[in-house]
Order: sequence, then C-alpha cells, then structure tokens
Amino acid sequence: MSEATDELSYEQKVARLDEILTRLDNSETPIDELAKDVKEGAKLIKELDQKLKQVETEVLDAFKELENSNNA
Repeated sequence: MSEATDELSYEQKVARLDEILTRLDNSETPIDELAKDVKEGAKLIKELDQKLKQVETEVLDAFKELENSNNA
C-alpha cells in the first residue's frame, strides 16, 4: 500500500484507485494483496470525497461572494 497518497493530486488518486479496482477484478491477485488494496482503495475514496466536498464549498462560497458584490 502506498503511504504517500496524501501527496498525490486528485487526478493521481483517481488513477491509483482505477489501478486498484482493476487488480481487485483480477482473480489471480493474492488474498494478502487484496486486503491491502481494499484498505488503500477505501482511504483513497474517503480522501477523494473530502476533496470534492471542499471544492464544492469553495465554489459555492465564490458564487455567493459574486452575488453579494453584484447586489451591493
């Protein structure tokens, strides 16, 4: 499992998650590797979800600020 996923960009995390999902679909992957992949995949999904929520908040705040400046 990669411990450095915190340093990856959003797109790199999505690519890493795609790699993991591909390996999970491979029936020849050893069980020990599957467990590590599932843990890393779960961590990546959580991080990606947090990033999406952060970006959503930033975009909504930017629109509110724009709307407030237009109404002033």
